[in-house]
Amino acid sequence: AMFTEVPHDMTAHRGQDVEMACSFRGAGTPSYSLEIQWWYIRNHVDWMDKQPWTTNEVAPEEEMPKDATKISVVKVVGSNISHKLRLSRVKPSDEGTYECRVIDFSDGEGPRHHRVRAYLQV
Repeated sequence: AMFTEVPHDMTAHRGQDVEMACSFRGAGTPSYSLEIQWWYIRNHVDWMDKQPWTTNEVAPEEEMPKDATKISVVKVVGSNISHKLRLSRVKPSDEGTYECRVIDFSDGEGPRHHRVRAYLQV
């Protein structure tokens, strides 16, 4: 199981439209479900620096920082999922870390969480 497209850190000007892409391919047979979530985590650059994490890390649910907000959720049945986050007319308060989290239900031992992050600077 792996990300096939990941979001990148970016700098945007106020009023610009921004897109972040995230695609994931599951490892199991195509008859299970995948869920993709976009989260917004306010200004925690320092938190990222202190905590090394890998692209395909399996993360327990409770690890989300307090100031994380779930923006959107998409569910599919199948082994591929893709979900673009679109932010229109960004403003300085949109600056922060955006996390694409995929929950993979293919594993009999329970869902696995994979996540990637990108920082948006406005």
